[in-house]
Amino acid sequence: MTVAVLTWTARLRQRAFRSRPADRAPVVLRHSRIYILPTRRGFAIIATLILMLLTSLNYALSLGLVLTFFLGGLVAAALLHTFRNLAGLEIKPLAGGEAFAGEPLAFSVALAAGAIARRAIELRAAGAMASVSLVPYATQAIALRVPTQARGRIALGRITLSSDQPLGLWRGFAYVHFPLTGVVFPAPELNAPPPPAGAEGAGERTAGASADSELAGLRDYQPGDPLQRVAWKAVARGAGWFSKSFEGSSGQGTVELAWASVPAALAIEARLARLTAWVLACERAARPFALTLPGVQLRPALSREHLREALTALALFDADTR
Repeated sequence: MTVAVLTWTARLRQRAFRSRPADRAPVVLRHSRIYILPTRRGFAIIATLILMLLTSLNYALSLGLVLTFFLGGLVAAALLHTFRNLAGLEIKPLAGGEAFAGEPLAFSVALAAGAIARRAIELRAAGAMASVSLVPYATQAIALRVPTQARGRIALGRITLSSDQPLGLWRGFAYVHFPLTGVVFPAPELNAPPPPAGAEGAGERTAGASADSELAGLRDYQPGDPLQRVAWKAVARGAGWFSKSFEGSSGQGTVELAWASVPAALAIEARLARLTAWVLACERAARPFALTLPGVQLRPALSREHLREALTALALFDADTR
């Protein structure tokens, strides 16, 4: 019996407050999801109407009763319009973003207005807020920028959609909870030392297309080539896609980035910050790099996908695996 009561209570809590990320498909707001409560202004107006009603009844003021019921009808009509501003609104999850610790992490959702216009719809989640108005049949993508402090995987959490239109007397709100997550990378170390020497040269000071490297020519673009080396002028002229080739004292050997190459005296987060700075330095210098962490080993490569994979590995690093 106790288990059944707890299960029933959990279901009721989930239905009322959407505490778990159970909404996986687009959600259309209906009666069962929309709640309406008076705002502070609404409470003040309702209290005033009650006082007017009691006074008019006590002194038999016919005009007072007419005015009271007329204003009461306006308050009731405002409640209906507040409900209609949310009813039928569709919200759809799009994607969770990526950011470095300390920067806002963007989550994207889409709102579809349906057959009527929507005015001043507010979306709030995890400290982020956005407001939007939609014309009939419009669909708009909205970014919720969540503040971040530490690395790791961050969930958007429950989204609250609300509106107090048209008169600010009632606040209609609804809860939606999508399983949207984003990744927060470690913040790179400021003024980090250069990465370890590559297989054919020194670190970032002499890496990539540095000042002492010379342009050797152009070659056909290969998938995975860094965008910094694309010959954009040739692309703009319509000549095709080419990548720049450099030669000089830079050396283009693979840089081996490993957990063991960072001083053990540094704290875990400081070591991750230094590795993050080295990964970004290799990307800027167009140097292929490999990354070795306890339980993680990435082969040498140079591409946007490899960069994202390395930063994600650093973001999700578990200290217990050392």
